[in-house]
Amino acid sequence: MNYKFLLLLLVSYLLAFSINLMPALKYPDLNMNIFNLLVTLLFMFLLFLYSKKGSKTLKVFSIVGVISGVLVFVVTTFEHAMIGNGILDVIASIQYPFYLIFITPLFGGNILFDLSYGSYSLLMSLFYGVVSVYIKKS
Repeated sequence: MNYKFLLLLLVSYLLAFSINLMPALKYPDLNMNIFNLLVTLLFMFLLFLYSKKGSKTLKVFSIVGVISGVLVFVVTTFEHAMIGNGILDVIASIQYPFYLIFITPLFGGNILFDLSYGSYSLLMSLFYGVVSVYIKKS
């Protein structure tokens, strides 16, 4: 039963990632629709359900999700404040893998908030924080 639910969570992650990839990369130029929101909500719901099982892997995933959301927000804030700085451009490239892995599957929720990707990343770090706190101690 545990492996079936983990497989379902993985499939929902891949579905949410693939559906939300282009809107997350091209935001705000590409419009999102209700389908993006639905796959995001499905992934969020299954993530909460699986967190009741108390997996260490999920705990690590959610903690890294918190760190990645904050990292993307901080780097984006500095990037907008100090545009044209060469060193900051190198540092800014660090944020993109974290953004793709942790924020892109949840980006369909931005249809409700219409935030910049940095601010939305900070909001999603709060979501990952709630998931990491909600995970049972095993």
